[in-house]
Amino acid sequence: MPNALARKYGVQVSTDNTNWVNLKGITDFNAPENPTIQGADTYDTNGYNAFEKTMSGWGPTVKFLRPMTGSTYDAGQELVRACRFQFGTAARIYVRWFDKNGSTDAYSGLALVSWTPSKTGVADVEEVTVSFQGDGIITQISNPYQATLLPVITGFTPATGASVGTAIDIFGANFTGVVATTGVKFAGTNATTFFLVNDQQITAVVPAGSAGLITVLVTTSVGASTATNNYTRGA
Repeated sequence: MPNALARKYGVQVSTDNTNWVNLKGITDFNAPENPTIQGADTYDTNGYNAFEKTMSGWGPTVKFLRPMTGSTYDAGQELVRACRFQFGTAARIYVRWFDKNGSTDAYSGLALVSWTPSKTGVADVEEVTVSFQGDGIITQISNPYQATLLPVITGFTPATGASVGTAIDIFGANFTGVVATTGVKFAGTNATTFFLVNDQQITAVVPAGSAGLITVLVTTSVGASTATNNYTRGA
């Protein structure tokens, strides 16, 4: 499949069908329909075959490069990778793709994930082919390409226990444009300081507050991340 398709289409993934993260590094993309065709021959067709489509399957295949800088991977790729070797709901993810030229060619659905890595010959870069096996209906959606995405938090380092004055790395997507001073909050209190590393990482210093489960929010010019980004902090 020519790289033109990889440039033409955008692919996004989501764990809740609401907050979408771009799948980056794509080098190849294909989204065929897999119909089930059954014969419907009758003598009225004058000896010619006739068919009906009785079922239809879907399942885009995406190939992407997976470069690593330190221990940081692309947030969208990590959401997909988390479905690997899982069962039930944990083995599924929402996926949507759309024409970046703005046409009505845009679809969304829930899919099982098949993850196949391969080597590239380039240090610290692997190639991964992901097959999304459609699980249920596929829905044609309004093309979301022009819509700017809300920030999404996917993880923290350290994963738990950071206390006042400690620097914490916040990982996710769509962090570009984070609001100055008030753009990162811990339990409603502004981070002491923070630094936008890139669109997928912010380093922030934990402000004063009580130990326990708190909500961490990142706010950009588009809006705030969802209020389910919980973190267990130290004193």
